[in-house]
Amino acid sequence: MPITLSWIIGLFLLGTCYVAQPVSAERILFTPQQKSHLQRVKTIFVQAVALTEKGLVDPTLIGKAVADRLTAAGFTVITTKSEPHDVALKVKCDERKPWGGVRKSDGEIQQPGAPSRNWKGPACQLSYLFDGQKGPWQYEVRTAFENAWEAAKAAGHDDAGQFALQHLSQALRDSDFPLDLAAEWKQAKRLSSLLTDVQTDKATRFKILSLAGHVPGEAMLQALLQIRTEVDFAVPATIALGAMGEPAIPTLLDLLSGPSVDIQAAAAEALGEIGAHSGNVGILPPLLAMMQAPDVHLRVQTEIVRAIGKTPDFQSVELLEQLALKAWTDRSNDPLMQELREAVDWSLWQINPTAHTEAGY
Repeated sequence: MPITLSWIIGLFLLGTCYVAQPVSAERILFTPQQKSHLQRVKTIFVQAVALTEKGLVDPTLIGKAVADRLTAAGFTVITTKSEPHDVALKVKCDERKPWGGVRKSDGEIQQPGAPSRNWKGPACQLSYLFDGQKGPWQYEVRTAFENAWEAAKAAGHDDAGQFALQHLSQALRDSDFPLDLAAEWKQAKRLSSLLTDVQTDKATRFKILSLAGHVPGEAMLQALLQIRTEVDFAVPATIALGAMGEPAIPTLLDLLSGPSVDIQAAAAEALGEIGAHSGNVGILPPLLAMMQAPDVHLRVQTEIVRAIGKTPDFQSVELLEQLALKAWTDRSNDPLMQELREAVDWSLWQINPTAHTEAGY
């Protein structure tokens, strides 16, 4: 039974068991000192294992792909366990994944890259050990095909296992796992430095913008303020400012009357996020004023209305009701007008859910 033997060999070398079991981030707790250390992790020991249905095979291809991706993100990679290192990254790649992955009932949020219980094809499982403790982060990289044998045959390749590992190696090279790992460790300085480095490729910078909310603080705030001056990143960086909380409010209020509809709408969306999480009603007067501006674009007006609904306060009701009357009596068939109508109704409901019932609607 070569598959069973390969499992035993791989699990022995990894020193960990990849059986289906409850995995809960809530049960994996690091001390404040450990969390602080993770923010400064630089050196990573990569331990790779590669398994096919023929058994254990040379993992060099996999290890090299992982090391190259980590190095590109600024980490230092070692491959000898005896050398000093901050964290051990375990990478186990299989021609056919032998376990189920994380369940929603395990209490772990399903984040991008999290293991899938439904995937049974070629996959690499990534996890890390810190201070002898397994971290809550798990990541899965998969091939585009689920059946390695069929895919290899169609490509004229006579070794399905090697075919799968080659594609897994490329999938690792295309993966953003080092950025997700840096976000998991709250490495704001690393991510903000990559974000503002003009040598960083555009795809990586967009990925970091999507992770900005995981590392809020002064470093990321300043990085966002810097990168938003670049045309390609102006809108997503403005939206990402919403994850920086109240320190970003002055900038966003200025951008609310910014140079373009896209920027104005992005600023309104970001202010809505801040209002939703902080409850800061101080953002409402300028939002309400902009909402009534005679030259406000419908798209911007709609985002402002949504932002007001995310910061519910009765000071907004009268002006929202006036806007609702105007929007619903307008005969326009413009889809943007319909979005505005629905946004006004939603925001009024957020402020006073019983209003329509009391009015007899």
